[in-house]
Amino acid sequence: MTGHITDETLREIALAVGPDWQAGRHEPRDAEAEIVTPSLDEMATAPGATQTKYRVTYQRVGRHGGRNGSPAPAPLTVWAVTADGLAEHIAKDVRPYILSSGAEVTVDLETMTGSVFAGFRTAGAFTLEAVQVAEGGDA
Repeated sequence: MTGHITDETLREIALAVGPDWQAGRHEPRDAEAEIVTPSLDEMATAPGATQTKYRVTYQRVGRHGGRNGSPAPAPLTVWAVTADGLAEHIAKDVRPYILSSGAEVTVDLETMTGSVFAGFRTAGAFTLEAVQVAEGGDA
């Protein structure tokens, strides 16, 4: 027997212990926290691009974020250049609420909504609001 615990073993433990086994695991960010700027990778692919400040309001995320009477995560305020960049920021923010390590975030800037998926299951939903726009300069 080795000291390595597989994902399957963790799932079995989670099912045996119940939905609150990870309740102490997540440490939500401060509700007033704001991510100030797009990532350097995002800006490198679009120098001088227009940045948009979004407010992400979660309806629910995972097992401990707005489900079964628990409060949804606090709204996230973040600057982004692209939908993919915004999705990356949201994925980092919701990670503490998701049991699966394979979570994926989709963002629809036309409808200003998005979803969080863990495997083939919906693990969350959110709405977006464009709060501020910073026009990009010439590259």
